[in-house]
Amino acid sequence: MKKTSSSPLHPFISEHTMKKFSDLLFTNRELGIAHNPYDQELREMTSIEQGDLDTLYKSLHEDYPGKIGCLAKDDLRNVKNLAIVNVTLACRAAIRGGVMPEISFSLSDTLIQSVEECTDIETVYQLMTALKYQYARMVSEIKNSRNGKTARDENYHIKRCKDYIFTHLHGKLTLTQIADALSLNASYLSDLFHHCEGVSITEFIRNEKINLAQNLLIYSDYSYSEIAAYLGFASQSHLGSQFKKTVGMTLREYREIYGVKK
Repeated sequence: MKKTSSSPLHPFISEHTMKKFSDLLFTNRELGIAHNPYDQELREMTSIEQGDLDTLYKSLHEDYPGKIGCLAKDDLRNVKNLAIVNVTLACRAAIRGGVMPEISFSLSDTLIQSVEECTDIETVYQLMTALKYQYARMVSEIKNSRNGKTARDENYHIKRCKDYIFTHLHGKLTLTQIADALSLNASYLSDLFHHCEGVSITEFIRNEKINLAQNLLIYSDYSYSEIAAYLGFASQSHLGSQFKKTVGMTLREYREIYGVKK
């Protein structure tokens, strides 16, 4: 009688694949080989989620038994795959820590592209370490701005409101527009936002636009008038006055000091 499996294979997972899996388990047991401990990974990701740079440093410098899994036969491809896994885990940990999903996912996309462009193993390892610190710093900055409130404490409607604002920053935003999109009463949303965040929705939008303007001044070649138009300001002078009020510098001064020189 033919032996039947208690767990039928998914049609896209072949018997050959499962045989390789079985052989690997057997070989690793025979040779006493084990993967890195899962609790070490948890410590790394928890430190990112909490924005705890000191604990992340300690975790990255731990000595532990085990080895990193083999994710490809080619050495460079293997390390790149490992880096992609680390980006993915760190990205999710940062979201749990309060980083807006769209920001975290976009950074993840960019980092993975950077990994793919690497031509040597050492550079990939350096990038892998740097990306963990970058995500942890982002969480740390958010945590400091919340005065101790965690991401889990944030109101559901406020999370949705922030997500909507972020995805519509390239244009004019009004309280009524946001409230309608979220199917909420405008007055209720305004009061709730101010109660939870300590600033009005208008102030929050302005600050987010200024943050994005800073980023564009540092990394892009867009003119001041183009940045103003992209961010929904009435004019370059309107952006300039709001920027100076918030940052304490003119647009030109900020770009000259922090702009990336080609």
